[in-house]
Amino acid sequence: MNAVVPDLFKGVAVVIDNGIGSEELVDKIIGNIRTSGGHVITKLELPEPDYDLEHFARVSFFIMDWNLKSVDGAPLDATVPMPAGLMKSMIEENIAFLQRISASRHAPVVIFTNQEPQEVLDALEADPELHRRAQANHILIKRKTEVVDKLYEVLEGWAKETPSVLTLKTWERSYLKAANDLFVDLHDRHTFWPVMMWQTFDDDETPPAMEMGRLLNRLVESRMGPLELDLSAFIPVIEEQKATDEAGYRTSMYKVLEGERFVRDERLPGNLWAPGDVFAYEPEQGNTTYWMNIRAECDCLRGNDDLLLYLLQLKKVEDAEKDVDPKFGNFTTEKDNEAIVYAMFDGTTYSIKFKDMKLKKVKDIKKEFKRVGRLLPPFLTRAQQRYASYVQRPGVPRVPNVLCPLPDAPEAPEAAAG
Repeated sequence: MNAVVPDLFKGVAVVIDNGIGSEELVDKIIGNIRTSGGHVITKLELPEPDYDLEHFARVSFFIMDWNLKSVDGAPLDATVPMPAGLMKSMIEENIAFLQRISASRHAPVVIFTNQEPQEVLDALEADPELHRRAQANHILIKRKTEVVDKLYEVLEGWAKETPSVLTLKTWERSYLKAANDLFVDLHDRHTFWPVMMWQTFDDDETPPAMEMGRLLNRLVESRMGPLELDLSAFIPVIEEQKATDEAGYRTSMYKVLEGERFVRDERLPGNLWAPGDVFAYEPEQGNTTYWMNIRAECDCLRGNDDLLLYLLQLKKVEDAEKDVDPKFGNFTTEKDNEAIVYAMFDGTTYSIKFKDMKLKKVKDIKKEFKRVGRLLPPFLTRAQQRYASYVQRPGVPRVPNVLCPLPDAPEAPEAAAG
């Protein structure tokens, strides 16, 4: 029986194990989940490769046995050597499923096995992405005997030691509550409220589905309070990482900052353009320039292939850190005719230049440019605001030269001796 009551891991668990109904350990694990108030979806084998994993969209966590092979309908004993071909096939199937789960659902995956956990970790090393996830504690590997009577104790303790899992589960709980509050509130006002808003978006000639998503995100966020989350206990851990490998730490920090302010093209919908879209232009090998669209979002959403995008050039800022104010974290050298975005993508800081603009039709951009990704608010919003101020800047008289400090006079050369 679990001594710890589930908190972060309340809800539905998926258990994939061919020993269900015939193996004492897995049946006891399932029984303990149910006794603790949880619900269990049981499967004797991995879902088919074409199975829609969206059916698992709200699953709290996954439990799977690593050895899912059977002989004459009975689970294969982990102590019995498996033929090399069968072992290879099993590992490939397991890895394929874990890859699909990782791509569709950032839920913790718990691999319970009768084998040695290191054997499973060694198998995961065949796939660099899964190996990284296992090393980063997204995949937990335990022997069944270690967790049979303390499943939630292991899970809750694991989450409290893994900041990404702790943050995800805490945020999910807050988000789902706010989303439920939103739909109860608006449903009570009118059951057809989504249709009313849809009609408004349609009349405005903007993609209704996109606008509906943005509306819902905005309204849910407005109903979310502060997260009941405290990650301060992890700060000494990353400080130690920094001290041990400062170069590696900086590289990781650049990647995190990019994820905060920039979305890569592969995660953006195709043929939908927006302000902040960054394009690469390479007329010849090794001579790449970057351009960012600044045209208003409503124009982009209503446009077609003949729509003109307003492109501003990005210029790389060398040694950006030397110009950062350590007190406020902003750039002391930023001029009125630019907006600087630190670590925009690939760890590189770029200045968005306002002076020259290139107008290009979407159909020409598709032929000549390649979209890299999109700059996100508030970094995009700040760039738009600075650009608006630049194009509307008033001319004012300069300070008279007579009142300006004189330039330093060159030192007179020493008189020749003689």
